[in-house]
Amino acid sequence: MLTIILSVAAAVHFVVLAATYRSQARYKNGMLFAVTLPDSAPDDGRIRSIQSTFKKRHTQACVGMAVFLVPFLLLYNSAAYQVIYFFAWFSVSFVVMPAPFRRAFRETLAVKREKEWFVGAKRVIQSDLRAAYLKNRRSAPVWLFAIPLAMALGLLLWGAGESSPFLTVASGSLVVTIVLLLVSLQARKAKAKVYSLNSDVNVSLNQAKRSRLSYMWLGLAVLENVHCALIGLLLSNENERMFGVWLTITLLFSAIPLAIVWYVYRGIARLERETLALDGQVVYTDDDEYWINGFTYHNPYDRSVFVPKRIGMGETVNTATLAGKLLVWIPIGIAVVVVIGVSFLLVRSEIVEPVLTVTPEHTIEIDYPMYSYEFNVTDIEELALVESLPSGRKTNGEGTNQVARGHFKLNELGQSRLYVFKAPPYIRIKLPDGYVFYNERDPQQTERLFEQLRKRVAE
Repeated sequence: MLTIILSVAAAVHFVVLAATYRSQARYKNGMLFAVTLPDSAPDDGRIRSIQSTFKKRHTQACVGMAVFLVPFLLLYNSAAYQVIYFFAWFSVSFVVMPAPFRRAFRETLAVKREKEWFVGAKRVIQSDLRAAYLKNRRSAPVWLFAIPLAMALGLLLWGAGESSPFLTVASGSLVVTIVLLLVSLQARKAKAKVYSLNSDVNVSLNQAKRSRLSYMWLGLAVLENVHCALIGLLLSNENERMFGVWLTITLLFSAIPLAIVWYVYRGIARLERETLALDGQVVYTDDDEYWINGFTYHNPYDRSVFVPKRIGMGETVNTATLAGKLLVWIPIGIAVVVVIGVSFLLVRSEIVEPVLTVTPEHTIEIDYPMYSYEFNVTDIEELALVESLPSGRKTNGEGTNQVARGHFKLNELGQSRLYVFKAPPYIRIKLPDGYVFYNERDPQQTERLFEQLRKRVAE
């Protein structure tokens, strides 16, 4: 299942990156490779050569990343190293896939400067005071965010009575809701965009864009709370037969926000094209020098935090602002810490094995990082050597194709602690507050340990 989930994630990521950068080779909306050019520029021989070379390099990058993914599939029997390899592939893809585009951007910009193709005014930040005043007139009222906030608090109350993982999910829903609220508030402060010399057009387009985006952020906050509720139902599902159904519903539901974002931004772009085509007073500003590598905006003369992307849909941040720097580097820092932490835990699960020891004081100690446990021999109500594990779900621990360690909720048995390799036999220990399952990598060693425990219990 893990291999399937990661494979789907890798495929979607690969297709999105490949399609996004491939489309930059087409002259559209006055831009080619995120460089503003006059309408006659695509007919230039050097520009056509850059386009042709880019397509070859882009194809080579795509083929290389596809081949680079093959070892990931071959590691399906080692979940820890497979996940680490996935992280590595995912990180490298953000360098390799955009590389042909970055080179084409620099080459196109060099030709533009050499030919002195400048479109509109340079280093000019246009403003329309009327549009700036009326820009948020039709936006969604901020108080409507009380709805997703109430949903998030409800999930927290629900999660407080459930397992630790669900409480984490519920807390995540509140964090996501607050983040979307802050993004919505920041978007309202963004400078009104000047599309035309006609103030009515500027007011109309700014209001339409901000209205659609404000309701989009609100809708996403509601949907993400519903998504977290579905994850909660998945975690609390006791019926193993329904696990696949809930998992499928949860994964499919995650695609809805992406579809909404695509639909809203596509509608905004279409409205802008249609309105400006009829207006005839479009304002162009040549600010290519502020787009580092074509997709990073760094303009110290612009106080806007969010600006429309030149590549793909949506907004990007102005890294010349303090807020922009924080929005870029904080997520990167968190991602690095998470990846390193998860990788460490996965490698540890591969090289460190649980150790069960019976002390002279008749205490049984199971030593394993983060999930160590001990109990007295006299607490054992039942001891058995079994050939199978009951089905169930992980509540707090590690579960791969080879091992299961930590806290689990097993069907018919309830709360249990597992320290097992997924190969029989298993030592099953019944305690007053649950069950413990343990085995060694070597089946014969497991049998010898069971006999040792049986003798201690019989004393």
